[in-house]
Amino acid sequence: MRSGFVRDSDGGITWYCLPFEVGLLESMATQLVELVDAPDWSDDPLERWANERDAPPLDREDPALARLFPEASTNAEEASEFRRLMEAELRTQKASDAAIVLEALAPAEGTSEPVVAIPVPEQIAWLRTLNAMRLVLGARLGIDTDKDAELVDEIEPSDERAPIADVYHWIGYVQSLLLDAITG
Repeated sequence: MRSGFVRDSDGGITWYCLPFEVGLLESMATQLVELVDAPDWSDDPLERWANERDAPPLDREDPALARLFPEASTNAEEASEFRRLMEAELRTQKASDAAIVLEALAPAEGTSEPVVAIPVPEQIAWLRTLNAMRLVLGARLGIDTDKDAELVDEIEPSDERAPIADVYHWIGYVQSLLLDAITG
């Protein structure tokens, strides 16, 4: 069985993966969509604006959300204005990117030798989604500095954070392989 990312002649990427990889990535993308809690999308600009206006604010106490949506300014008034103008759109973009990943994974779900197609227009959404997943997992692991990242490498298998650290490393590995396939 082939494995890894292979660049196609048209620039698309084919991912030959394992069933558990499809399931894990699907679970992570679904959790990301739930976490960002994007306002309902509408092609009608007025309805979309109303949905964005009525969307509940993000929980700024959650380190994962703070990492995904950092303050745009140290000035509280400017940061608040940026959130008012842009946060709903940013939430929608992250959810939309994750939905692209979920859509690509769906045909591979439940197959014994999954193959996932990633056309050129969807590759950036994949990279942004994998990056968002790493940011969330990094925040859950308490990674704020390079030193913190090094300490994650030293987590003992008996540590309750070990499964999260394993997924964090795996997502980084997948992201690196995909980037290599895209740029190679």
